Amino acid sequence: MNLQDIVQNIEVPGLWWSRNGIPGIIQAEGQEVLDLIHRLSTNSFLNLQAQIGKQTVLTNEKGRIIDVITVINRVDHSLILTAHGNEQQVISWLKKYIIMENIRFTIMTNHLEMVTIHGSESLDFVSQFIGGDVLTLPMHSAMSKSDDTTFAIRSMPIHELQFLIIDQNDNGLLDYFSRQNEIPELLSYDWNRERILAGQGIFSHEWSDAYNPLEAGLLHLIDFKKGCYIGQEVIARLDSYNKVHKRLMGISSQSHFEEHDPIYVDNEQIGVITSTCSLEGTTIALGYVRSEHSYDQTMIQILHQGKSVDAVVHILPMRG
Repeated sequence: MNLQDIVQNIEVPGLWWSRNGIPGIIQAEGQEVLDLIHRLSTNSFLNLQAQIGKQTVLTNEKGRIIDVITVINRVDHSLILTAHGNEQQVISWLKKYIIMENIRFTIMTNHLEMVTIHGSESLDFVSQFIGGDVLTLPMHSAMSKSDDTTFAIRSMPIHELQFLIIDQNDNGLLDYFSRQNEIPELLSYDWNRERILAGQGIFSHEWSDAYNPLEAGLLHLIDFKKGCYIGQEVIARLDSYNKVHKRLMGISSQSHFEEHDPIYVDNEQIGVITSTCSLEGTTIALGYVRSEHSYDQTMIQILHQGKSVDAVVHILPMRG
């Protein structure tokens, strides 16, 4: 059975909720927050309207990934969504480049409850839950309930549609979803399977200072017209001269292998595995593959515990 036959046999509900994929949350106060993010990151943040957000990449001087963040303009402050647990590193990086700006950062993650809502029916559910029509809500933007303490952010989906719902700790958000029986919970295994099939990277696996945004498939988060940012010269040079040496790809095999296993072609290492999931006797994965081998259906070998196993490269997303 090929990969697409296996994927088509997976029953995916029209609506799920999950505790997975939860970000870290930083509240940033000050009139120059968006100017700072614009100056330091790969995307443009000029003239960002209230409740509208954008995703961008923070890169170091070598053009390598520090984090993929979402920034939302909340009128009197901005929210910065980071990888969970990476809040302090992001704050420290931003503070390095503050010159005269008066900006205050507060880590809010532990003061909030969050769930992710997934599936084709999530649009109707979130609209009713929030009390507003989220049909036209732009990607990475927010819509609040009337009390402004509960709000939903439309986020990049691992399957169909996806929203992040955020509320204060004492408002019972997790209790509400834990007690109801109508909406199934998407557990860690299922969430990891779906995000691998979608080709969605996560921090410390596909997104780290070992890789740059072009290698990680984050070209859509780079505004090449905005001018300078940290790492801009390196990234522009890689793009202009087609010097992207490796690319994030999907991988499958009927044999078992694990994260960090090296990838070979003709006894030469050409990549590494970054995430894996077992699926009906097949192992699916994300991994970085040297560009000259990053084509659909390329045959590769993976070295696992001293044994070479055959595998196949897939373009992303793997769910057709």
